[in-house]
Amino acid sequence: MAEEPDAKRQKTEEDVEMKEEPPKELETDAVATSAKPLKEAVVFEPSECTLNVIPALGGRVLMPLTDGGLQYLMAGARANVGVKQGRYLYEVRIVESLSPSQGQNRSSTPLPRNLVKVGFSTKGSSLFLGENDQSVCFDSEGCFTSYASASPNVSQRFARDQTVAVLLNLDPSSPNKNTVSLFKDGVRVSQPQALPESLIGKTLFPHVSFKNVTLQVNFGAPMVPLPFKCQAVAQVSAADGEVGFVPPADGKYEVIFPMGVPDEGAFDWLDGFLATKPGYVELSDRSIAEWAEKSGIRVPRTASWKHSNDKPDLQLGIPMLDDMSARKVLSTVVASHPRNYVVMEMKSNLVKEDRQLLLKRFKKPCYKAIAQVVMGIPDAAFMAETQNQLLAEKQQKEEEGWLRRKAEKEREKQLRAEEAQRKAEEAAQRKAEEEAQRMAEEAAKQEAGEEGEVKKEEVKEEVKEEPKDVEMKVEEEPEEPKPVAQLTEEEKAISFRKKAVPDLTSWILSSSFMKFSIPDADEGFDEVRYAWSPEGPCRNHLHQWILKNKVLQRIEEITPSEWFRGKYAEWQRLFSDWTSKQSEFRSKGDVPPPPPPLEGQDGEMGEKPPQPEKTQVEDVFAVEDICDISNGEPLFAKFEYEDWTLLSLRLELHLMVHSFKEDANDPERVGIHEQNLSFYYSKYFKKTFSLKTFQVESNRDLVGMVKDTVAISQENQVLQAQLGPDIESFDIFVKLTEEARRERMRRLDSGDMSANLSFLKPELMPPPAADKGGHKGYKGGGYKGGKGYKGDGGYKGGKGYQQGGQKGYGKGYGGQKGGGYNKGYGK
Repeated sequence: MAEEPDAKRQKTEEDVEMKEEPPKELETDAVATSAKPLKEAVVFEPSECTLNVIPALGGRVLMPLTDGGLQYLMAGARANVGVKQGRYLYEVRIVESLSPSQGQNRSSTPLPRNLVKVGFSTKGSSLFLGENDQSVCFDSEGCFTSYASASPNVSQRFARDQTVAVLLNLDPSSPNKNTVSLFKDGVRVSQPQALPESLIGKTLFPHVSFKNVTLQVNFGAPMVPLPFKCQAVAQVSAADGEVGFVPPADGKYEVIFPMGVPDEGAFDWLDGFLATKPGYVELSDRSIAEWAEKSGIRVPRTASWKHSNDKPDLQLGIPMLDDMSARKVLSTVVASHPRNYVVMEMKSNLVKEDRQLLLKRFKKPCYKAIAQVVMGIPDAAFMAETQNQLLAEKQQKEEEGWLRRKAEKEREKQLRAEEAQRKAEEAAQRKAEEEAQRMAEEAAKQEAGEEGEVKKEEVKEEVKEEPKDVEMKVEEEPEEPKPVAQLTEEEKAISFRKKAVPDLTSWILSSSFMKFSIPDADEGFDEVRYAWSPEGPCRNHLHQWILKNKVLQRIEEITPSEWFRGKYAEWQRLFSDWTSKQSEFRSKGDVPPPPPPLEGQDGEMGEKPPQPEKTQVEDVFAVEDICDISNGEPLFAKFEYEDWTLLSLRLELHLMVHSFKEDANDPERVGIHEQNLSFYYSKYFKKTFSLKTFQVESNRDLVGMVKDTVAISQENQVLQAQLGPDIESFDIFVKLTEEARRERMRRLDSGDMSANLSFLKPELMPPPAADKGGHKGYKGGGYKGGKGYKGDGGYKGGKGYQQGGQKGYGKGYGGQKGGGYNKGYGK
């Protein structure tokens, strides 16, 4: 009996050993062949390496750059000779593991300090193994990666001083045909992994990707023998191999400088160009951001005011990448890495001085500088691609909406089913309770001996007469079919897709667009190409675009003229005088009315004595003295806070519009675009401009309140003054304000409550940041304001909302009970 457990244990151990025993090696010794070998030596051409790879010792050793943030970026290199049939291998050894400084890395994503990927890829595919379906690879962590899938623990890990061999078997007669295997120090560490369908039948090139290690790559006879004899990639025959990248015969590489109008398809054109010309390498901040993402670094999608396609605001949490130190390092490497480049600098390529600096980097015999102008009417191929992308985006949006509606209907259906089930359960419960009650009553009557059998029959009859429960059914709604998006005629006419991220930030665009130009023949370019339209239409298109943006873009450094400052000072003095006169007039008050008649009194004793009639000037524009239209009454006597505010707005917009034309000093800047109203208002008057003050939603609504003074042009959306700059006096603005006030009162009297105005007063608004160094106002203060007329109450007034800006309009407009509406807009 004691021997039985031992026998079972021994049998179990044998089973485990049988399970752990690797499958029989199916690879056999290579047969000697007399096939003619390829003439080309197998090497890593610089054009088939990422910019942070330094080939050494004739390409047998690959070293990475590890300065300026490049230690975070993957390096990649593809050999110049590929295998299209047969069985061949190459070897890789890690000869150095680097530990560069990672700085203050705040990224939440752990970054492997050292990583190696070995495998094969197709000609012209990405230099980053595993990025798409055109490559397969093993990595030093033991994973095998085929596009869209990574299988862990397929092989063993490998590290420094260990030699790994990557075997590609394309022999149709082999049981391991169309597979790739990994060996470590001569021992198989992975079973043959099948190639994906996308790679079968294609020529595959040896390919390595790595980070922070130095690699020795051997294409010749194996350094470590395998259990079977196999030919190396360097021994590939002419029939089995194919040469990939071939350097240009004349030794010249192209450096293309794309020049396009911002937000008019330049980056989309570049994407299409690179898709068809994989041998070109993009030099831009955008490409560095994409490189970081391909290296496993999470790139946030949150946009900021500094973010653009030309200069992305990465916000990776890695200082040496966020500050684009990598760009500085790569700019020094370009000279030693001859290849075809695309220098995508949107703003710099359009500014003559900037592109001259870029050109200097490539003033070498091996480079041919080409200016590629991408402006005007796009060609048919670009338009077709644009339509395809628009349709794909629209289809995605409609499908997302369809899925949301479908999920909502499913949820509603579930709720209806639950409700029906609940009602059915309640009905069944009521029926059971009623039946139990009847049965209880019947039993009680039987016990009492009352009406015996007769009652039983009645109960049975009553039970029979009960209606059957109606089954609760949930009506099935017809399922909405999956939508198929179609472009409208308007969408088909779109030439350029509108993107969430602009090509240039607003402040870069506004400060540089006037310098944009197409290069002339004497600038040093070897050739100027035009992608869409010929030179003439391109120059005209750029000129018209600049004219348009002279209206749309802001002048950041604009300074108000002496004329403006003089007129504005005069206005502040008058405004102070007028509000003081209104307060003085109101402080005199009216004759108090007599007491009302007592109840029951009639006749002459109960009649109200006649009041003196007040005459109102019918034509306000005929008034000669706005401060005294009759008996010392000013034309603005009935002005309230809203009227004074609109009066100020009229004058301020009038002065700003006329002064801008002189201050811009450019006849092509025809005026202030309505979208820039807030910016220029702050520039000219050194105070905050807010639509909330006027309780409106847009600048157009605001200008509509003072359309008698300033209007928005329907042609170009520019503010246009309705009065000339050389008006004799500012009285006209008071007359316009009074006329508007009367019209508003007439509309209110007729029941039109939309005419009512209720502006936010400064004391009711949150205080903005102090505007230090602004105007000190007229004589350092502003008007004092009157005591106001007596009344039943009024606004006490706030203390103003600027501490360091303009010193305000005085202590108040003269509110009721001497308080005034406010104590001034500033100190």
